[in-house]
Amino acid sequence: MNLSLCLYENVFEHYLLVIDGTFTTVIMAWPDVKEKGFLPDMVRVGAYLIWWIFMIRASAVYVLVITLTIVLSHQYKNLQSYFYNLEEVFLINDHSLDGKEKEYESGLKIGIALHAETMWCVKECQRICSWVFSGQITINLTVFCMLMLQMVNSERTLVNALATLSTSLALLVSTGFFMCNAGDVTVEASILPTAIFLSGWHHCRGKSSIRVRKLVTFAIAQSQKPVVMRSFNVIELSYRSYVSIVKSSYSVFSILY
Repeated sequence: MNLSLCLYENVFEHYLLVIDGTFTTVIMAWPDVKEKGFLPDMVRVGAYLIWWIFMIRASAVYVLVITLTIVLSHQYKNLQSYFYNLEEVFLINDHSLDGKEKEYESGLKIGIALHAETMWCVKECQRICSWVFSGQITINLTVFCMLMLQMVNSERTLVNALATLSTSLALLVSTGFFMCNAGDVTVEASILPTAIFLSGWHHCRGKSSIRVRKLVTFAIAQSQKPVVMRSFNVIELSYRSYVSIVKSSYSVFSILY
């Protein structure tokens, strides 16, 4: 009962400070947090606008990188669907077998070209976004260690606990969006060889079968190359790496503290 009463009183005191205090989003050397007046308020507004400019740019980078990884993973899903549906050339069309074989071979070549373009897009995304991936991993490790250090050394109050919890959740979610979406690209790319193998090449006969089998072998060999996005050109962006990074943050903290 006494503990609950102390918690309520602590929260109430902080609410009073918010109502009676100044609207301060960025802590500066001047004006002081408790200083009031027209000029200090204008300086705070200017700092707030500048802060938003930087936040919008950072948010735009996050949205761009996350969108690129989501689009790439869905592109591999589209390729899977395309190769699976190639078999319908032999099952639905009323053409002769020679006509079906030519149509299938043409469609297979188109699928191989689409796969080559998708692999190029993955390489370009890795080249463009590698510094973002590396920066996010560095921020994750650094901020987690600081949060755990702050949690150990700060006063055990509800407000401090909520602040630490909210920051940790925001960091986990942002890093999870990066690594899990990049991991989706790896997972979807690993399923593509199966889709190519089940595309219906076994329906071809004679010389057409020889040409098609060579194309299918080449396509499967290309699709079996691991598609992995990395940070620092070392750390794989995947579900397993995400959990490992969270664990390593605690390991670093336990060693240093």
